[in-house]
Amino acid sequence: MMTEMIESIRAAVSTDATPEQKALGAHACRTILAALGAEAGKPITLPGAPHPHPLAGITADQALTLLIARLTAIAEAREAATATAASSPPPRPSAAPRIAFVTPPAAVRPPAGAASTRRGPR
Repeated sequence: MMTEMIESIRAAVSTDATPEQKALGAHACRTILAALGAEAGKPITLPGAPHPHPLAGITADQALTLLIARLTAIAEAREAATATAASSPPPRPSAAPRIAFVTPPAAVRPPAGAASTRRGPR
């Protein structure tokens, strides 16, 4: 891996280096600089790199304990909501939406002297 970084730095400082090669070379320089400045036993942090997630260092047992605690809280909240809904009175019939029934208008008949627009056999 170190050899690859050194080669990318060599390619980046050549006279005919592309912008991509220069970017890779600069990244390799930053990585090597961060590795040289790192303290023993601590993670290497690169400039501009996202911080590790707070849960990244937990064990599987700790993760399962957190998961069980969270699921227990969710189950208790659902049980409380179900108990509250069961103890509340049923909704009043007046709470249902009211639908107004409308009688359609009578068929419109053409005036007595008007020509019929009806087609087909008579």
